[in-house]
Amino acid sequence: DDGYKTSPKAFLFTLKCHSEHAPTKMRLKERNNGYAVCHNYSSGPVFGAGYDIFVGDNANSRSSSSTNVGHTYECPAGLSGRYNPTGNPSFHTSEVEVFSVQGKE
Repeated sequence: DDGYKTSPKAFLFTLKCHSEHAPTKMRLKERNNGYAVCHNYSSGPVFGAGYDIFVGDNANSRSSSSTNVGHTYECPAGLSGRYNPTGNPSFHTSEVEVFSVQGKE
């Protein structure tokens, strides 16, 4: 199913970033929960309507991926505007991990 998906508890997490911030959880801004993730047949996952994280096609062989955190997901504490965890808006990926956290019912 292509298109944006709702997930009110979605978040992004960075283990390491160029600016040496500690590992950081970036929560979804409440008003944007309908744009948590986008499934796209021609690329990897897209997180956020502002392409907070976009994993491009053939991301392991070219710099087609990008970051723009701050549109749909919150920037880390102490930062405002847009945040690029990689230090550059465009990046080349070697590995991307996406997890689904399921609660007990």
